[in-house]
Amino acid sequence: MKTRLAILCTLLFASAAMAGSVTVTVKPEVEKKSTDLVKEEYVTAHWLRVRITNYTGTKLEGVTLKWALYAANLRRGADTLAVEKSGEMTVSVDSSGRYVDIETPKVAFDYVRTHSERSGRRSYKLVEESGKKYHGFHVQVLSGSQVLGEAVSESVRKHLK
Repeated sequence: MKTRLAILCTLLFASAAMAGSVTVTVKPEVEKKSTDLVKEEYVTAHWLRVRITNYTGTKLEGVTLKWALYAANLRRGADTLAVEKSGEMTVSVDSSGRYVDIETPKVAFDYVRTHSERSGRRSYKLVEESGKKYHGFHVQVLSGSQVLGEAVSESVRKHLK
């Protein structure tokens, strides 16, 4: 919970500094779909609640909200980060401090943690971690090719540099 609050605060300050007239705040949400503690299998759904606030004196019409959820590949030796799901939406935001709230679709992430399984009477085999685990997000508000506002989770920002 503290981590989510720290990320949200960081995003609030970062997005306000980047675009004085349009701010983007993101609240990542998660829902546990299923868990098998014996086999260390986890399935979670992640999505974003995005608030776009327009501080300009004119209405923003037809701006594009681009979003992406990133996954870390847990296979041994493959320390990679990739876009698991992304999308675009066209939105309009009234002027003078008005805002619009948008929710992205839920995206399933499934992974297995490293664990041991019994393979005989006295023997066990090691099952290595695998699958894709949620890693972060990247959200942009665009007018044509101009970026009006942006929010990136710190974990993704490190990999985008």
